[in-house]
Amino acid sequence: MHDIDTKLLRSFLSVATERSFSKAAGRLGCSQATMSQRVRQLEALLNQALFERGYHNVALTPSGAELLPHAQAVVDAHDTFLNLARKGQISGSVRLGIAEDYVLPMLARLLKRVQQAYPGIELNIVSGLSRTLCQQVEARSLDLAVVTLPEIRKGALVLAEPDLTWVAAPGFRHAPGAPWPIALFPEGCAFRAAAAKCLTDHGVAFREALVSPSGQVIQSAVAAETAITVMAAGTIPPGLGPVPKTENLPSLGKTCIQIIERSQGLSQAARQIKELVVGAY
Repeated sequence: MHDIDTKLLRSFLSVATERSFSKAAGRLGCSQATMSQRVRQLEALLNQALFERGYHNVALTPSGAELLPHAQAVVDAHDTFLNLARKGQISGSVRLGIAEDYVLPMLARLLKRVQQAYPGIELNIVSGLSRTLCQQVEARSLDLAVVTLPEIRKGALVLAEPDLTWVAAPGFRHAPGAPWPIALFPEGCAFRAAAAKCLTDHGVAFREALVSPSGQVIQSAVAAETAITVMAAGTIPPGLGPVPKTENLPSLGKTCIQIIERSQGLSQAARQIKELVVGAY
């Protein structure tokens, strides 16, 4: 029986998320060669291929897809064990911003992890538009923020660079020739800017069927089959899905989910929250 280093499992999970050895290496702070070596070592230990390596893409094999949730469970259990061993030793108040377009997919699991691992930390969460959260971090009114922006901020830790996706309810039907009804966040949202520019550049007529600072309100409008919206791949909630390619909506490109922090360093409590944010993703 061989013990498996959690570094190998983290590398497997990172490549599976990024679909790229180079991006996964950047996420974990190692070279692409090291990332490839770790995955090959894990494949040798398991005696099976985990990825199909193409020129432009890396995809999970059936075995890799089957093992993925179990690898995540092992890493989560490892981290929970270490955090529980240290609980009670770290306390303090931390102010964390989470972009409105990303708060729903990650908030519940993050709060659960903080409660289990660091009961002494008082976590205060602010949700808002990414650019507003960036300003609050710069003003030091927030310690950290998870933001979604088209560009990578200086000093930011990139969590992922997913594709932006047109999203609708399964029963949504677009009347040929009619403007596309879009549910959007207010001005200042990177997703809004990407959607408007994409449609305008391609000469696709659209109208703002709903504008709201609340992600739940936008999801409700989309679920009611009255509009479509834009989300990052991997964050689409149950009950909604990508608009079919047969609708010929133009491609939106990518966004960058990243975590930024205030200048002049973080407290120990804030550093631990940052680790949990990265793990929660």
